Amino acid sequence: MNDINRILLLGRLGADPIMRETQSGIKVTSFSLATDLFLKTKNASETTWHRVVVWGKPAEKCHEELKKGMPVFIEGKMKSKKFEDKEGETRYVYEAHADQVRFLHRNLNLKTTFLDQESVADAIDPPQDFAPQ
Repeated sequence: MNDINRILLLGRLGADPIMRETQSGIKVTSFSLATDLFLKTKNASETTWHRVVVWGKPAEKCHEELKKGMPVFIEGKMKSKKFEDKEGETRYVYEAHADQVRFLHRNLNLKTTFLDQESVADAIDPPQDFAPQ
C-alpha cells in the first residue's frame, strides 16, 4: 500500500515571513498561516494555526511578496521534528513543507510559485544543519 502525505491550506499569514539560510547556503522561509473553520452549532469560527516552510528560490519570493494578513494557498506535505527544549523536555514541531504556493493578494489573480527539482529534494530531506526555531 502506498501512503499519501499531502496537505492543502487556504488561509492568511499571521505574521511577516522569516527567511534564513542554512550553512550550505539554501534559503528557507517560514511563516504562520491561520485557517478558520466555521462552526454552525456555535455560529462562530475556530482558528487553527499552521507553520509553513518553503525552500530555495520560492522561499526568496515568498519572503519578498508576502506580508502579514495576506491570503495564500499552499500545497505540500506534513513533516514533524522532535527536539529537546532548554529544560530538557521533548517537544514536537509539525510543519507544512510547501511544494506549491499561490499568492492570492493581487486583485484575486492567482500567481503560483513552484519549487524546482533541487528545492523539492531539499524539502523532502532538509539539510542536517537546519533546526526549527
